[in-house]
Amino acid sequence: MSQTGANTHHNDADEASNVIEERLRLIIDSIPVIVWRKLPDGSADFLNRNFLEYTGLSLEQGLGWGWMMNAFHSDDRLMEEWRAALTAEKPFEKEARLRRADGQYRWFLIRAMPLRNEQAKLVKWYGVTIDIEDRKRAESQLQPLLDAIPQQIWSGPSDGTLDYCNKRWRSYTGLGLEELQGDGWQSVLHPDDRKRVLRAWHESVTKGTPYEQEERHRGVDGTYRWFLARGLPFRDAEGRIVRWYGTNTDVEDRKRAEEELRQLSGQLLRLQDEERRRIARELHDSTGQDLVALATTLSQLYAFIPSSSRKSRKLASQCQALVDLCIREVRTLSYLLHPPMLDEAGVEDAIRHYAGGFTERTGIEVELNISPRVGRMKPDVELALFRVVQESLTNIQRHSGSPQAKIRIERDLGKIRLEISDKGSGISGSGKMFFGIGVGIPSMHERVTLMGGQLDIESSSSGTTVRVTIPADD
Repeated sequence: MSQTGANTHHNDADEASNVIEERLRLIIDSIPVIVWRKLPDGSADFLNRNFLEYTGLSLEQGLGWGWMMNAFHSDDRLMEEWRAALTAEKPFEKEARLRRADGQYRWFLIRAMPLRNEQAKLVKWYGVTIDIEDRKRAESQLQPLLDAIPQQIWSGPSDGTLDYCNKRWRSYTGLGLEELQGDGWQSVLHPDDRKRVLRAWHESVTKGTPYEQEERHRGVDGTYRWFLARGLPFRDAEGRIVRWYGTNTDVEDRKRAEEELRQLSGQLLRLQDEERRRIARELHDSTGQDLVALATTLSQLYAFIPSSSRKSRKLASQCQALVDLCIREVRTLSYLLHPPMLDEAGVEDAIRHYAGGFTERTGIEVELNISPRVGRMKPDVELALFRVVQESLTNIQRHSGSPQAKIRIERDLGKIRLEISDKGSGISGSGKMFFGIGVGIPSMHERVTLMGGQLDIESSSSGTTVRVTIPADD
């Protein structure tokens, strides 16, 4: 190609590029929002017509750093936060006031995204500035209502920081809005709750799922109270989260009542276990021994009855058999109320012995899988585990129709895990079944909860599984 032809081709390309650029500029100038472009250092090299018309600035006054120095309210700390975004090279979002040509300020939402080249190097910033004055006015009109609501109310942008909380929260903490904004609210969390709460909040923000946690907040007097914190994401038309809105509800009185009820329930369970232990001991040491003495007497009486008195001997023999049955039943009842092996040898031997007797009485095969690391535990923990096994097996016998049951116990990573399963018909629709002697699912749950553990029951047409997890003192 000749030099003249090459120049012609180059000029045509430049002209086409200029036409495209002019069309894009026309489109951008027609968009009813302020659009801008900035260099990697944060200075502006493009501002659309809406910015110039709104601010009354010339293009020369707006380019470079003039867009910030000459247009935005200094109290909104835009310069400080914009420079931080430049350093982090992450998307930027900020609400700030922009001065109009007549000198009045209106609130705008500023959003910016970094553009990178193929080498991941930042080459430009592109952003929009959207008028939100009407929304801010509506919020200010709602402010008295938000402050009067008997709840702590808060909100923040999509990144999980906080930019608003009502007067009730500020009054409770004794902190100003500036101190609670951003991540400042985290300073009021109880040290023991901080890790759990922040992990749950991060998960909600990351996944966009509702947040709900019970957490302790420090008041202005330095004491902590329990709050139920809830947060919901607000999404735009495209499904993107634009804000989080939440409440903190004081549940201190409820938590105290629950703790008092838990202590009372624990005391009742302890009294119940002590009474069972006493009755078991009385049955074994008193009633059982009396029955043994009666059996001995009947045996002697039988020996004195002449062989010719067949009716008398038969009657004595029947009495002897009846007494033997009573002895066995009293011993079984005594063991069910409180097995002495539980105190003497531990929960593993007690469960093995109980499972063997259960199979003999019911014909239901029990498969045991107990880890060698289980060992001895605190008496209260061993008793709780034994009762769960006892009540679960009784339920299998009475309701499931399963010919077999499985028990698995393991101890690992500071946890004791117990699982009882069957292949029966499952728990009925109401889910309200009672286990053992006047003791049901609520009692099982209460026993495990008192040990700081968790009980879960899964039931379907293919069977029921009871799972218990209790902290272990390793």
